[in-house]
Amino acid sequence: MPRKHRKRKPAEEVTSATSTSSGPRVKFLFARVALILLACHSTYVFWTTSSVSQLRALLEASKEVLQQIIQEEEPAWVRALELQSDDQNQTSRYLGISRGILSNKPMSFFREIQDKIDQEDLAERCHRYGFSVKKQNSDNNSTSLRRIFYGSLIAAESWETLDIVATEAYGLFAGVVFVESNRTQHFIPRPFHWNAENTERLRRLYGTPQLQVRQFINEDSGLMDLYREHEQREEIVKGWKELGMGPEDIGYLGDVDEAFTRDFLRAVQSCNVEEFDYKTHHCDQRKAKMQGFTRVFETSPDCLVKDRSWFHPDMVIGACVENIGDEKKNIIAPRDPINGRPGPHRSPGFGSCYGPVNVENITDNRFPLYNAGDIRMGCGGRFFPIKNPPPKYTTYSAFHMHNFFVDLHALRFKYLTYGHPIDNAMTAPLEDLHSDLRLMVRCVKNLTDAPTENHFADKQSNHRVQGGVDGALPPFPIYFMDKDYRNRKHEAARLQVEEDEQRRRDRLGMDPVQRRYEDVTLEYKEARRHMWSKEKEAERIKSLLSS
Repeated sequence: MPRKHRKRKPAEEVTSATSTSSGPRVKFLFARVALILLACHSTYVFWTTSSVSQLRALLEASKEVLQQIIQEEEPAWVRALELQSDDQNQTSRYLGISRGILSNKPMSFFREIQDKIDQEDLAERCHRYGFSVKKQNSDNNSTSLRRIFYGSLIAAESWETLDIVATEAYGLFAGVVFVESNRTQHFIPRPFHWNAENTERLRRLYGTPQLQVRQFINEDSGLMDLYREHEQREEIVKGWKELGMGPEDIGYLGDVDEAFTRDFLRAVQSCNVEEFDYKTHHCDQRKAKMQGFTRVFETSPDCLVKDRSWFHPDMVIGACVENIGDEKKNIIAPRDPINGRPGPHRSPGFGSCYGPVNVENITDNRFPLYNAGDIRMGCGGRFFPIKNPPPKYTTYSAFHMHNFFVDLHALRFKYLTYGHPIDNAMTAPLEDLHSDLRLMVRCVKNLTDAPTENHFADKQSNHRVQGGVDGALPPFPIYFMDKDYRNRKHEAARLQVEEDEQRRRDRLGMDPVQRRYEDVTLEYKEARRHMWSKEKEAERIKSLLSS
């Protein structure tokens, strides 16, 4: 079948794409030709001289040629070519990173939404979250905006996930720090992906030159699980300090698939926020940290989890962060040792991050400063929903794009090797791996949700919002305002689930009879769920009639 023509993703400004002179295009084509010729010549040298060093030198020369030819600012049409979405092959890569499903909208489409949010009335914005308005100047603007420094661990996330999160916060961060590890939580080696080219592209995505990707290398096999993850996060704070974070700045820590809404970020920049007033809490963990009231999207924008909230990302003022705050005013918490090294948990009496807060060893309001692990863990803090939502609006202040993987094999690998590993993660039905995946599979295949009661063998922990984004109330990620993207992402997820199911059966060596038996079993389960759904619907209608 001939491949369907796909529209290239427009550039950051459509006008620049149409008005760009032919010079850069010619240079780009010449660069490709030059690289091909150099590659051919390099291959000839390799087979005729077998000189690895000479081959390496030629390949390096080819990279230099490319940089010299297109060293000017990146033309819009080049960016469009880079970000071209391929719905049939989500694992297609750009600079070694999976693309995923990308929006085909011009960046001006998203800039217009961002600008509309940014220009909303400040008093109304502060009121939404229960904040007061900071002191104004003669122009009725805040005297200064708080600076926000963002940090996250990063691995093999797709450009799609990064594009979603970066679009929400474009141009708002004073500094961004990512940390990439050479090993998983379970000490399994993994390659580094985020080289100089990828880092530069991240700077463009987030709209700031102040962005680092730091490598974490630790060959201590005893450093495992969440302890390894906490050690990685300490690199984030080091990066913040290098980028100039100070006591009055905000430390914003999350996973790469979590994001505060742009509206909330603008509020904490401009409003009076008690958690960012050091004098009111002195880093008392019961008052110093902010947590998102977070809406969860499971794999697809249209698989919204109903009546559920996540509790990350997190924010803390710089004055309460280790190596940023003043150790003369606060202390560094002693840590309970694990295998001869300081563990992630504060020692008793210094403000436990788990269970009842115990501060009996703290005097003179000298509460411990937060390390990055404290910020991420349940170390105090409180949810920050929208307290005074507009009409037909929910109270979510953040988003979690959970399991927005472009490769379900990678997703299975995650459940095999990360966090709490599942031994049969590569062979079990996808929906049996986790309740989140059960909801996702039934959502993308348009199957019936099961009851949440324990007596139902096929139960679900949560239900989805029927109708997806169109059937729900805002807020939504800015990126999800592109309905074409939502439709393509949902369809791609459905095809992935079907393909994953066939691969799983192939791995198990199932014959046609075994496959048919499994199909009939799944059809029977769906019929039971559908019958239960109709019974509940009949009960609701009967209740309405009787009232």
